[in-house]
Amino acid sequence: MAIIFLDSVTSTNTYCGRNIDNLKHFDIVRARRQNEGRGRKLRKWSSEEGGLYFSLVLKDGLDKIKSLGLLTQLMALAVCKSARAHGVEAYIKWPNDVLAKGLKFCGILSEAIFDGEKLKAVIIGTGVNLSQDKINSEKPSITLKSLGVDKSAEELLKEIVANFTADFALLKDSGFEPLRERYKKSFLYLGKAVTMRVFDEELHGIAEDIDEAGRLVLNEGGKRRLIEIGDMDF
Repeated sequence: MAIIFLDSVTSTNTYCGRNIDNLKHFDIVRARRQNEGRGRKLRKWSSEEGGLYFSLVLKDGLDKIKSLGLLTQLMALAVCKSARAHGVEAYIKWPNDVLAKGLKFCGILSEAIFDGEKLKAVIIGTGVNLSQDKINSEKPSITLKSLGVDKSAEELLKEIVANFTADFALLKDSGFEPLRERYKKSFLYLGKAVTMRVFDEELHGIAEDIDEAGRLVLNEGGKRRLIEIGDMDF
């Protein structure tokens, strides 16, 4: 594992994508700031100095992962575990955000790199609001510092990656099932009414479960739907 630190970059995911042939499994690219940080659906991710912005490269063992979406959820679980270790009542907003007090402090964007039809790598980009003075965000946000976390970006990165590494090994060996209950305990929307936006469709129902593949089980008026990709509002 190597850590490449950049002062400024368009985005760490973009950098990894352009340099994927020179990066190894579990290499990390971290930046002090991103000029074009982004989330899902090309949403802008505020990346002012003071946050933790990094991308983790995965190349080995991907054939053992049943759904690549699980890797996003694995990182959300790793961030959530680290924040909770420092007294923050963090929880996951399926599939790629981590919140506290109803406010977002972490967003995750995973991107697959293919060589023709062959999966070459997965890049997991993670942005954590740590100690920025100002956050320019479309969503109500908060920093870990304001929640009482006194950790440097380097220390927090080490903790998150350690959490992810352990769970990645478990996921490869045993699938999502051993992690599922821990994930559900960090997902506070079970049994609650949610709105799901899946492509151009808007669905309303009860978040009933997270299944063995990490999909959201939505009870839509008695009809159960398995959702693998979508945005959740509440």
